[in-house]
Amino acid sequence: MVRPGRVCYRWPIMIHRLADLRAGNGRSARRLTLALLILGCSLWGSVLPRAASAETAGSFQVTVNPGGGTIVSGTLGNSPLPAATATLLRRVHTELGSRPAVVQTVQDTRDHSLALLFTAGRGSASYTGLALVTGNPGAQVAGVALYDLSKRFPSTVGPMLRKFQGMTVAAKTPGAPAALAPPERLISHAFSDGTGSIGVPADWTLGVAGGGSAQAGGPANSAQVSYNIHFTGIDPSNPRAQMFLRTATPLALQNLHGAVLAYTSNPADAWVAMYKALARQRGLAEPQIHLTSTAAAGSGAANIAGTLGTGPKAIHFMAFVFVLPPNPNGMWSISDSHIFVTEADIAREALTANAVLDSVRINFGAVAAQQDAIRQSFQKRFESEIANDKAQDAARAAQTDQALANDRAAQEGMHKQAVAMENYSLDRAVVVNTTTGQHSTLDSNFAQTLVHDNPNYQKVPAESLLSGVDY
Repeated sequence: MVRPGRVCYRWPIMIHRLADLRAGNGRSARRLTLALLILGCSLWGSVLPRAASAETAGSFQVTVNPGGGTIVSGTLGNSPLPAATATLLRRVHTELGSRPAVVQTVQDTRDHSLALLFTAGRGSASYTGLALVTGNPGAQVAGVALYDLSKRFPSTVGPMLRKFQGMTVAAKTPGAPAALAPPERLISHAFSDGTGSIGVPADWTLGVAGGGSAQAGGPANSAQVSYNIHFTGIDPSNPRAQMFLRTATPLALQNLHGAVLAYTSNPADAWVAMYKALARQRGLAEPQIHLTSTAAAGSGAANIAGTLGTGPKAIHFMAFVFVLPPNPNGMWSISDSHIFVTEADIAREALTANAVLDSVRINFGAVAAQQDAIRQSFQKRFESEIANDKAQDAARAAQTDQALANDRAAQEGMHKQAVAMENYSLDRAVVVNTTTGQHSTLDSNFAQTLVHDNPNYQKVPAESLLSGVDY
């Protein structure tokens, strides 16, 4: 029998994100990976317990969804997950008449679940599907595949999942958690800087809304949704960072807005370490973080899911994490988009939190323009600081030159006074021919007679002595 268990809150959180499967942009790709990640969990432990025990291995039920698409569900024996998945895909092969091609796979080892996205072709038609297989070792394995024409799949996968949940609700074990509440009506809020918008319910609080980032919280801290929030780390192993940390004032360290934390290129490890370090720096208890799923989502990026804390106050989360490597000063950062929902509020807030995150719309042109304006502002400030430094350097150089010139003049004046005293002690004097400008050093008596009898000659005072001529 498939293990009875709590209803997995994670599978519906990302259902609506599949609406962008074929959009082909980076944001949609992240949403797809997140969707697969959240789907890979213990959903079927609570929605299929009776069906799993009542049917034999490889017993399937095929249901055509009135709104489009097909649902293939059933039990897959006691085989390991890969073998059971192959059995499910063979049945899809039979239904479609062509072999499915697996596009992406995510496995959750804690909940013994495997989720995958597949495509298939039949004639000129293209199909896209989603499959999930789950079951504890030694117990019956259950699985479901939902597929439709590729052009319709983004709009029909949600209704198919809801229909499947309705088909299995009667099979829930006694005391199973209630179904998730539908999302609340969202009120759209445009960012004040024109970089995007986000929709939040009336009873939620909008925090960050600008710069291409957003953050909102549910009532009484029941949930939190963040989009593209940045956390900064400064790597203490970097020499420049070490100098900053040694010389920075307490106020500068307080305004660091980040964590003193060694850089790691692993997004999941970096995310866990960052949250713990920030908690320590803010005087909070270090959170217990348990990752249940991790899937790479490109270079430096990953989708993760798990819990913060334990017991009834635990917070369930899923996050898309992107890590930027350190700059020459040892500063590195994380871009974090996540959903947090407390254990007690999953049924009430899970789909609402998902809808809030899904409502984020970013004007990337405005974000790029804003970032360019910030870069230009920093560049102008940098150029102004350089020009100011150059002006200060020139002023200092001029002051130094003047001081040296004054010093040279003072030294030269003292030298001339010394020469004049020497001439006096040796009873001689310096005279100048005012007609030719020629200087001559003569006996004092002869110099006195020459000056008295010839108006073309004058005695030279000490300050007018010529270097290299008179001394």
